[in-house]
Amino acid sequence: MQRLNPWASAAAQPPTIETDEIFPLHFLDNKMGQLLLVLSQTLLFHSVLDPTKLHDGLVRLVSNGDWRKLGGRLRKQPNGLLELHVPREFTAERPAVLFSAETLDMPISEHPVGGRLPRAAAETEEEGSSSSSSRGPSLHPGSTEFKEFSVGPGWCTKQDDYLCRDNPVLGIRVIVFADATVVSLVVPNVVAGALGLQSIFKAWSAALRDVNAIPPLLGAREDVIDSIGGEGQMAEPYALLPKELKGWGFVKFISRLVWNMFWRPTVGSRSICLPRQFVSRLREQCIREAEAAANKDEDGKPVFLSDGDVLTAWIMRFVVRARGGTRPALASNAVDLVGRIKSLRDTVADGGVYVQNLAGAAFTDIGVDLAINRPLGEVALAIRGSIQEQAMEAQMRALIGMYKADGLGQQKSLFGDPDAQLVIYSNWTMFDLFNACDFGAAVVKSPEAETSPSSKTGSDNDATTNTPPGKPAYMHLRSVEDSRFHRDAFFIMGKDLQGNYWTTAFVYPEDLAPLEEYMEQTWERIR
Repeated sequence: MQRLNPWASAAAQPPTIETDEIFPLHFLDNKMGQLLLVLSQTLLFHSVLDPTKLHDGLVRLVSNGDWRKLGGRLRKQPNGLLELHVPREFTAERPAVLFSAETLDMPISEHPVGGRLPRAAAETEEEGSSSSSSRGPSLHPGSTEFKEFSVGPGWCTKQDDYLCRDNPVLGIRVIVFADATVVSLVVPNVVAGALGLQSIFKAWSAALRDVNAIPPLLGAREDVIDSIGGEGQMAEPYALLPKELKGWGFVKFISRLVWNMFWRPTVGSRSICLPRQFVSRLREQCIREAEAAANKDEDGKPVFLSDGDVLTAWIMRFVVRARGGTRPALASNAVDLVGRIKSLRDTVADGGVYVQNLAGAAFTDIGVDLAINRPLGEVALAIRGSIQEQAMEAQMRALIGMYKADGLGQQKSLFGDPDAQLVIYSNWTMFDLFNACDFGAAVVKSPEAETSPSSKTGSDNDATTNTPPGKPAYMHLRSVEDSRFHRDAFFIMGKDLQGNYWTTAFVYPEDLAPLEEYMEQTWERIR
């Protein structure tokens, strides 16, 4: 895919320090580098955490073996490739991580920004009750409303900042309230994707408990996909190659996207809470509809649809309707390469982890008639079929081969109908970030009175009071600088410990009322 952003830095880099150790950033990292994003993963804990312990734990991690790579400074070689320069010794002048901490002597509910952080409502019936729960999906303030929690004062906010400063790539901002803590981990997207964030949170949690429990960092020096997708290695061609958007089709597709950015520059964000009962019942309905359409599968087994298939279909239906119901939808979905390629999967079986970009993509074309008029289960079934076809190991190897053939001068390709409406959909449920992060060793105290109104945010009825101390109750991911490309984009952070799905949606302001109505209508139909 042709470049959407320049990725050369106009700013001068600091002089190279000869004693620094150099770690490479790998092929897919450099591909991601063209997006120029700095990510902030923000987590809400309903416990008071010790910011010094959090900082010390992350420093211990980044000072351990090949984990030192994450204490590096981002630099660009003369050939344009990015790499990390790591100090031989971390000092106060050249720290392992950036750190910002603030303590506020007030309950989080009394803070004008913290009090708006989303919190799931409580179930109204006991588990196992035969009566229907009245808790359906709900809209909450989005990630863009919490900018002040995202990054520390004076920190890098874009990739070029890192290239012209001597700042480490990792930073943590901690805001401690009387009854809660907000923690944000900041990292450029060239360093880590979803799998990398999961690995960092797991290893950081281990470092808080016991430095000897830190898992080894894999692939720090050698690119694990070097032997994948090279010339002559692909067993089969990439299935979607005939549908690659290029030439006039690409021009049409991108021109419409740029036109929308020009004429509709304002995009709003909202967090969506999808309770477990809502998702469960929606999936049950979709399976019934899919089985009716498919008449069971060829082996006579029940049709399988994942929660992700169903939620993608549900979201795509809304977007097609909201855009007037005249264009088909093209869903772009991230695929974890480690889980799909056996040679990578085997390397993590012994407990090692990767912190690098290791994601492919799956694309699904959904026509207008299917998106709007057919049962939702049929849409979910089409999505399931495309993922089954594209996420097989041979296809993932073929996709990597195509990325390599394109080289680093192009972004990742798109495949589908050039007249389609792009829906960006990323489901991180498989990475289980709510469980990957366990800061229990840094807990100072749990909420004194979990039923007290002063300890609550967002809703009088609260489901997250059962979250164990040191576990996050809510999280969102955002680009530190707002990205104009984030529109009709939905990022599922995963399930919290109560089974609720949390999604960040980037839609137009006029979509918010129809979206809330769409959620209510769906719940009324399936409850």
